[in-house]
Amino acid sequence: MTEQSQDTPLASGQTGAPAEDSAGSVATVAQTAVERLRRMIEAGEFAVGEALMPQRQLARELNVSRATLREALSILATVGLVSIEPGRGTFVRDPSAVAESGSAMSWRFSARYSPAEVYQVRYIAESQAAQLAAMTLTAPEINLLKDNLQAFRSAAQTFDVEAFARVDFEFHAMIMRFSRNRLLCDIHHSFAKVLIESTKLPITREKLWDPVAEHERVIEAFVMNDPEGAGYYMRRHLSRTAHRVGISIVELV
Repeated sequence: MTEQSQDTPLASGQTGAPAEDSAGSVATVAQTAVERLRRMIEAGEFAVGEALMPQRQLARELNVSRATLREALSILATVGLVSIEPGRGTFVRDPSAVAESGSAMSWRFSARYSPAEVYQVRYIAESQAAQLAAMTLTAPEINLLKDNLQAFRSAAQTFDVEAFARVDFEFHAMIMRFSRNRLLCDIHHSFAKVLIESTKLPITREKLWDPVAEHERVIEAFVMNDPEGAGYYMRRHLSRTAHRVGISIVELV
């Protein structure tokens, strides 16, 4: 039997998921599944170390397709609430241990780069890009950054970890683009998957507001046409971001 890749309604009398007509609605359904599973785990409905029920059964329980469920489980694995073990199943991690450690548990690119290496490169390249951008930013570009900041606040407020990571990446990508250095932009684009993954490393809900304030400081430096300040606040932001997920990097003067 061929599995449906969309959450489409089934015939009358059957249980199915709501229709998804766009990429946005797919993300919304996946995030809803993430939130339901997160609440169930934090409420102790699944014991720590326990394997979740088979995906087909869990998808039916959540009223979503298995494709959407896999996306939701991938997000939960990224933030450290579950561990996906191929051939064995998906196992629940201890939410309190995740919150206390804040460590980089699941890093998809460990065979190529460590999280510390990624953050060290970001620290160097993105602070320079911020300084370059501050020299030439236009009013419409600053408005785009402000719009992004508002979306970032909204994602933090609703604890939408998927949107939070996406909007965070977009903020940094815009600054690379506004640096007017095509090589910096190409490097950033080439490593997009690695960089996006670095924004998803486990972080507690309470700490989501810290990067929001840090983005705001960077934008304030842009508004003031302050390249030195923009570089400083970007370095401080990336240093603190690394620290929040248990990563140490070399901080340059």
